[in-house]
Amino acid sequence: MSDRQILLGTYKGVTLSENGLLVPDDLLQGLDQGYVVTRGVDGCVTVFPLAVWEALVERVETRLSFLKSAARIFQRQLYGGASQGVLEEGALLRIPQHLRGYADLDEEVVLVGAGSRLEIWNGQRWSYQEFSMDERSPQSLAELSELGI
Repeated sequence: MSDRQILLGTYKGVTLSENGLLVPDDLLQGLDQGYVVTRGVDGCVTVFPLAVWEALVERVETRLSFLKSAARIFQRQLYGGASQGVLEEGALLRIPQHLRGYADLDEEVVLVGAGSRLEIWNGQRWSYQEFSMDERSPQSLAELSELGI
């Protein structure tokens, strides 16, 4: 990931029109080469720069067997709602209607730079996530320390 920009920051009050949303300049690098937008976990929409998506697909396809139920569910979640795109004039990112419904996106959304990906949140759902991070932090940190982080 050293040759890619890490997507950082939280952008509240971003307008989502029927055409899509305008990506802030700080989040453009990586997305300017194309992107895949799909269902995220925790009820958001996730946008992967194309290079990150391709690396993820390689890992999923080589490490997960479709014979395992959890793998099939994850693959359906990841691939089933996915749509590939390119930023349009003015850094417009289109979000398909089925993903807007999935994440309950309305006219004002929150963008969260989450390292290798961009997350698009319904404002209320993001507020809950943000509020509950502190409560869930001790358990998350314990799990991550087991992974050597």
